[in-house]
Amino acid sequence: MTIVRTLVPLNMYVVTYQLAYGRPYSKFEELLLKAINESADTGGRTSRELGDIFKVHVRLLTEGLVTLIQEGWVAMEQRGSEIYYLVTEQGRATVASGRRPSNLRVRTSHAKIVRERLTGQMTRASDLTLITVNALRRAANRAVHKEALQPRLIRTKINGGEAERLLPRSDQHQEWVRWIDSAARVSQDLHYLPVRVDLHSGNVLGLPYQWQHLAQMICHEARERREEFEADPAFQAELQRVMQDSTEAVIDDVPTVAHWAVPYAQAPITCADLTLRGGHGRALAEGLLARAEGSVLIVTGNLDEPTAVATKDAVIALRRRGVHCDVLWSCDDEAAADSIQRRVTAIRADDSLPGKVQFNRARAEWVADMIITVTADGPVAAIGAGLFGGAERDGELRPALRLTDPGIAAALARVCAGWWEELPANEGALPAHRWKHLAEQWAGEAATAPAPNQTIVGVGCPDNPSVECAGRAIVLVGPQQAAFQTNLSAEAGQRYLRTESDGRADRLVAETTHLPDAVGRLYRVVGGADGWRTLHRKGDSWSVEVTEAPPPSRSQRLLAVNGQWLVTCGDPARSSVAFCVEGHVGEHAWVRAMNGS
Repeated sequence: MTIVRTLVPLNMYVVTYQLAYGRPYSKFEELLLKAINESADTGGRTSRELGDIFKVHVRLLTEGLVTLIQEGWVAMEQRGSEIYYLVTEQGRATVASGRRPSNLRVRTSHAKIVRERLTGQMTRASDLTLITVNALRRAANRAVHKEALQPRLIRTKINGGEAERLLPRSDQHQEWVRWIDSAARVSQDLHYLPVRVDLHSGNVLGLPYQWQHLAQMICHEARERREEFEADPAFQAELQRVMQDSTEAVIDDVPTVAHWAVPYAQAPITCADLTLRGGHGRALAEGLLARAEGSVLIVTGNLDEPTAVATKDAVIALRRRGVHCDVLWSCDDEAAADSIQRRVTAIRADDSLPGKVQFNRARAEWVADMIITVTADGPVAAIGAGLFGGAERDGELRPALRLTDPGIAAALARVCAGWWEELPANEGALPAHRWKHLAEQWAGEAATAPAPNQTIVGVGCPDNPSVECAGRAIVLVGPQQAAFQTNLSAEAGQRYLRTESDGRADRLVAETTHLPDAVGRLYRVVGGADGWRTLHRKGDSWSVEVTEAPPPSRSQRLLAVNGQWLVTCGDPARSSVAFCVEGHVGEHAWVRAMNGS
C-alpha cells in the first residue's frame, strides 16, 4: 500500500475581538449641524437659508442633510409649502460635546483560529475539515495522539496581532479590527486535521492551500512511520471514512509565493524607503528618532556591547526631549548578557528627565529589529538589521525598511503589544496597553482615510528621476515567513543572493547549485559565516569565485531572488517579523547591492 492516512496536530483558539465601521463626518457636516442647532429657538432653517449661509451646490447641501437625518441628529418639519430642518435632542447633545460628529459603530465578535503544531502556521478553523479526539477514540487501538504526526512546536499562547489577518469582518460595511483580546482560549490534543499521504508521489491530500509547504515534512515522517501506521488498519479505515466527504484536491499550479503565504500586511514604497548598508540604515533610524513625538517603541535583537551603548544613548536623548520610550531587548550571547543588561538599566539612571522609559529586566526572545514612533506626520515604522550598531558595521549588507502606512503601523504595534504581554509577572503590562491603544487609533485613521493604501505615483527614483519609483513591501509575521522563504527559494531566477550567518558558504553553495535555473548565463551570490561565494553558470557548467565581503551579520538573514528581497530576523517559530520588497524597489536594490552602495 502506498497510501497512508494520518493526522496533523492542532491547537484551537477562540479569539474575541471588536470590529468597527463608519467614518468621522466632514467639517462641512459638522458646521451644517451647528448652523441648524443655532436656529433651534427660531423654529429651524430651510434649505434656502442654509444655501445662503454656506454658498455650496444644492447637491452637496442635500447630501449633508440626508447624512444628519439618517444619524438622527436632524429632523424635518413641513409648514405650508416649506420644509424646515430642526436639531433633535441627540443632535443637540452631539454639538454640546464639542467633538466632531462620527457615526462609528462597534461590535464584538469571536473567531476560531487553529495553529498546526509542525511549523506553527495559523488559519481559520472554518477553512479546514477538522476531526475531534472523541470521534476517533473508539477506532484507535491506542491513544489518538500516537496515531498523529509528531508535534514539533509547543506554543499554547497566541499573539493577538499575529491572528489579526485571519479575523472575519464585513466587506459590505468596510469593517476594520479595532481591538483584539489577548486572552484567547486554547485547546490542545483535541482537534486534528486528517490527511492522506501518497508515499510514492509525495502528494498530501487534505491540506489547505496555505499549508502546502508542509507536504514534504509530512511525507517524510509518514515514510519513516509507514509500518506503524499500517499496523492499525481499523484506524486507517476510519480516517478514510471521515475523509470521503471532504474535498481532496491537490494544488499543482500555484504561480506565486503569495498564494502560499498570504501577506500579513502590504503597502506601496519607494526606493527612498529601503536602505541596504548598515550605515544608511543607522542614518534612517537616527532621522526617525529625531522626528519622534510622544512615544517610541524600540525592539533590538542580538544586542552586543557597542549596540547596547548606542541604544542607551539614543533613548536617553529621547528622554531629554520628553519622549516616552519602550525598549524590548534581547541578546544571544549569554556571557555578555549581564553586562548588556546593566547598560540597558542605565537608561533609567536619571529620574529627573521628563521622558519615561520601560524595558524588560531579563533578556527576551529575539523577535525583530524595529522602531515604531509617533511623528508630526503620523506613525512611522522601521524594520531591519541596519537600525542599530556602530560605525564598524556601516559597510555590512544589512537592509532596513521604512513604512509610513498607518494601517501597517497599527498591525505591527499589535504584534509588539503581544511580545510585551509574553514577559513574566506583568512586566510589560504598561507598554502592551500603550501600543494596543495606539494601534486602535491608527487602524481607525487608516480605515477612514479618503483613499487608504493609495499607490504612490509620480515619484522619481533617487538615482534616475526619469523612472517612476514605486514598489511594494510585504510584511510577514511568525512561521508565515518560513513558508514564504521555502517557496521563494524554489523559484527559478538569474539573480540570487542569500546570507546565513550560522552556515558555511560551501554548504550554501552546494544547496544553491541544485535550485531550478532558467536558460542562459546565471549568477548567484551566497554568504555564510566564513565569507562569500559568487556562482556563475553557462549551460550545465558552474564556476565559483570567492568574493571579498564581510560575512553577514547575525542579526539578519537575507534571500533575494530576481526582484524580490526577503529579510528575516528572529525565530520564525514565534511571532517574529520579516519583510519582502519587490517591484522597481527590488530591481533597483540589485543595482545598489552589486555597486556596493
